Amino acid sequence: MNRTIAAFLLIVGLPLTACGPAESIRTADAAERPPPTLEGVWQRAEIVHETGPQAGRHTIDVQPSLYVFGKTHYAITAVDGFAPRANLSEEPSVEEEGRAYAPFTGNSGTYTNADDKLTLAPLTAKNPLNMIGDTTFDYDVSWVGEDLWLTRTTPENGVVKTRFSRLAEDQTKVTPESQRLLGVWRRAEMVVGSGHDAGTHVADMQPGYYIFTPTHFAANYVSSFAPRPLLSDAPTDTERGGIFGAFTSFGGTYTVDNKNVLVLSPIVTKNPSNMRGRPFQSIQIEWAGNDVWFIYTGADGTQNRTRLTPVAD
Repeated sequence: MNRTIAAFLLIVGLPLTACGPAESIRTADAAERPPPTLEGVWQRAEIVHETGPQAGRHTIDVQPSLYVFGKTHYAITAVDGFAPRANLSEEPSVEEEGRAYAPFTGNSGTYTNADDKLTLAPLTAKNPLNMIGDTTFDYDVSWVGEDLWLTRTTPENGVVKTRFSRLAEDQTKVTPESQRLLGVWRRAEMVVGSGHDAGTHVADMQPGYYIFTPTHFAANYVSSFAPRPLLSDAPTDTERGGIFGAFTSFGGTYTVDNKNVLVLSPIVTKNPSNMRGRPFQSIQIEWAGNDVWFIYTGADGTQNRTRLTPVAD
């Protein structure tokens, strides 16, 4: 009789332990935790190639990158491959620039994310071919904890899986002046102070965008005032240098002080020589209604001015 009672108590007691207060709290926390979101700043942390010459898992050799996602817009600025690029010489040839700029991804545009599918639609890109028609890049999306995995299949590399880690935004560095820069901006006008392109440019401005988060930024734009030609089927380094050289791509952190001086500190740039940990030249900011002017002043006092206009995100 005592054995029967003991067995009954043991069976009855099991569910009571499984549904204890600690487990209930964990279940409630999991239910209240918001689903992961793409919005924010990410960097590549791991890349897995299933086939090809780079087959295997890469971590410590993954090169610098920034992926910035707004509500509907994105920007990518990233060094490709698994080895650092050599810095450019003091007076690089176009061929040398072509070799340095080739293993690099730079593009900005819009995106959609639904049903574990991410589709990127570039508005401006290092490779002009990606700015034609309805070019898109599709990825499968998955989450492991707080990390984002994007998977894509290409003819050249087969299945490539990339793990991204989110970069923290230090809200203590956000100033009232930098708060105004948050969001997506389009390059709408440029006033060149001297040289062959001196004058005001509006109708001939080529596509270009900035995205500013609380402490990070990314920029991609065609820096010439005419559309670039497409690469040939078998481009040389010289051809790449000429076409890619007319595109600017960089990203990093930034600050704006109470005198409206903007300082951009690059983390990744198309030009490897600018990835030495030094900030770029300071930029004076001047507001004109909802638009903002970025004013660059050279050592001789010549100014180049670029007007950015906000883009609904």
